[in-house]
Amino acid sequence: MNNVKVLCLGGCREVGKSAFLLDIGGRKILLDYGISLNEVPHFPLHVSPKVIDAILLSHPHLDHSGALPLLFTSRVRPPICTTALSTIILRYLIMDMMKLSGPFLPYEEHELHEMLNNIISVDYGDSLKISDVNIKILNAGHVPGSCMFLLNFKGFKVLYTGDMNSIETRLIHSANIDDIMFECPIDLLIIESTYGNRSHDDRKLAEKTFVSSILDVLENNGLVLIPAFAYGRAQEILCILYKYLKDIIIHMDGMARSLSLELLNFKSFLKDPNLYESALKNVRFVRGLKERKKLLSKGGVIISPAGMLKGGPALFYARSIAKRHNSAIFLVSYQIPGTPGDYLLNHGRLSLDSEKVNCDVKWFDFSSHGGRDELLHFITKIVNASGSLTKVLLVHGDEKASSSLELSLKNLGIDVVLPKNGDIIIL
Repeated sequence: MNNVKVLCLGGCREVGKSAFLLDIGGRKILLDYGISLNEVPHFPLHVSPKVIDAILLSHPHLDHSGALPLLFTSRVRPPICTTALSTIILRYLIMDMMKLSGPFLPYEEHELHEMLNNIISVDYGDSLKISDVNIKILNAGHVPGSCMFLLNFKGFKVLYTGDMNSIETRLIHSANIDDIMFECPIDLLIIESTYGNRSHDDRKLAEKTFVSSILDVLENNGLVLIPAFAYGRAQEILCILYKYLKDIIIHMDGMARSLSLELLNFKSFLKDPNLYESALKNVRFVRGLKERKKLLSKGGVIISPAGMLKGGPALFYARSIAKRHNSAIFLVSYQIPGTPGDYLLNHGRLSLDSEKVNCDVKWFDFSSHGGRDELLHFITKIVNASGSLTKVLLVHGDEKASSSLELSLKNLGIDVVLPKNGDIIIL
């Protein structure tokens, strides 16, 4: 067998611009191709579309997908494999990014459409073949439609998790580790490490604390702003609120409105479609500045992007709510260091030059990534079922989180690598 190689184009010792070129069986398969979500988008290392046999997209979040149109600026058209739902969401997210960051992007709407036209839709449990490489699609449990990919070349198996979660949420089923055990032995595991140094709170306890905190604000006639990612987190929060607070009207703003409606066409990706549909019927969509100003004069609950307060309607609401003693901003998404949401949590201000906020500020752990305990359990089960022959590549985590998980795995005698961007891993 020829050597199997992984060229790390991005996503190493960082959260952002995930991109890995896998050379297996003489075929070059690109695993995601994302950007870093800074003021100016940062791109992974370049790869020529001419050398790519296929692209596997784990899910449409921009840190995994935002650089893909760059591969369609020439006449070369590599096929992209992802779920039909991810394809729909991908268009929304990249179009929105183009509105906000267009001058900084090396592609335009034409390249986006070319990219979308070259997507092959797959579903969980499906298998596809690229020459002698067999690929199986598995549920990653991260957001609706997110995938893990298991690649098999003549018995040599590679599992790429993308972002994954083995904890059940109100919105979707978790990744099923039993599906993976059935496929062992696995020779190479490329796995995220976002929370490699921190375990998550108990999910049900987090839900109850979250709901209790909201009730405290509402009983004081206050307004609760929940900044949330437009896809995945906004819909999960909606399900949680409906589960516990059916009599409270929830307001939803921004792109979360459209994406929430799109999910109605893909109920097979939801854990409880009836719960989701009922929750959505209880939502009032906010449209335009006039409705937003009117809502600010009342009490209630608002779910709106951006999840890190970097823009969107959430930032508009936050600037007003921040001044109120009886209201709250409850963060429910991962906050990248340096973003307004992170600054609010650590300094009690929306920005360096703003005043201290008067409202209540809390962060609740509703992560869609596996925590340290889940990652250790997932990895060790695979390694043990593979006769301890699995090489583990830790990606998609800042250096502190990834290094902590690396040390724990090494102490267990596991063959683990913490690559840098630009590294080539040869097996």
